[in-house]
Amino acid sequence: MNIEMLRQPEMFAALFAARYVQQAEFRLHYRAAPAAWSEAAAASSRCWLGLVIPKKFCKPAVRRNLIKRVMRQALRDLRLPETARLQAPLLMLRLTRKLPAEFRSARSPALLAYVRQAVNALLQTWIERTVILIERGSA
Repeated sequence: MNIEMLRQPEMFAALFAARYVQQAEFRLHYRAAPAAWSEAAAASSRCWLGLVIPKKFCKPAVRRNLIKRVMRQALRDLRLPETARLQAPLLMLRLTRKLPAEFRSARSPALLAYVRQAVNALLQTWIERTVILIERGSA
């Protein structure tokens, strides 16, 4: 999946009011892209991603970058069923509270596994809610 980063403040504002799924400390807001964007994205599987990782909840830059990197990689690795159709999505990953204190090191493998598990669970829930399966004609 091709990922484009959201940069417009009005898109972030619209996503804060959009539907969301919550997993542990993370929240994934989602909605379909505006019609003008969807037409351009029809040829390639494109999605727009915004990341909101406040310093208030995650002070070390290393941790914030780890969360962002995991989310982008999870979207790149996302595989939909062959019969699935997905509208060009606008997604925003948001950290809503502090990560557990048990992760002392910002680069620990345990923290990486924790963030991967949470992000993958969010994406799976989002897919279950939004993917449209196309019926194949029987020949």
